[in-house]
Amino acid sequence: MLSLLPTFSAAANERWVGPLKDKLIVVRGFDGVAYQANHYGPAHRGVDLLSEVGDQVFAPTDGVVAYVGVINSIPIVVLAHKNNGGNDGNGGNGGNRLRTTYLPVKSDLLVGEVVKRAELIGVVTAQIHLSGRTVLHWGERLNGEYKNPLRRLGAPVLLPRLS
Repeated sequence: MLSLLPTFSAAANERWVGPLKDKLIVVRGFDGVAYQANHYGPAHRGVDLLSEVGDQVFAPTDGVVAYVGVINSIPIVVLAHKNNGGNDGNGGNGGNRLRTTYLPVKSDLLVGEVVKRAELIGVVTAQIHLSGRTVLHWGERLNGEYKNPLRRLGAPVLLPRLS
């Protein structure tokens, strides 16, 4: 049984596309309550989207590749984006730093490359996670604070009922 997760509606110029395009089944959601209670304690700081090995991953909005590499044996891509503050997304004015993370994602992109909204940034790798399911972890950080990236989509997202 699937349930709907309401998301916050963003301004029209901020609406993003999902990183798996039209495939937006959330297996594990953003744990905002735990994160707000203790920024350094246990909390899920992103969303896990049901995926398959080889699924293509797309940039949700325009950005610049900030990192491509492997951390703890997990391939990761990080994009820096412009925020409404109007800077370059790289923190040029010390604020409005907006970054998104994608893992496990293998990519041939190089740091500094510009990506456009809905442009291919990589593919989901064979990392199995969460009850034997393959997922894409999608995270967002704004000025060092973790946020729920689903709020940028402006539409409901399907959540599977796990119980």
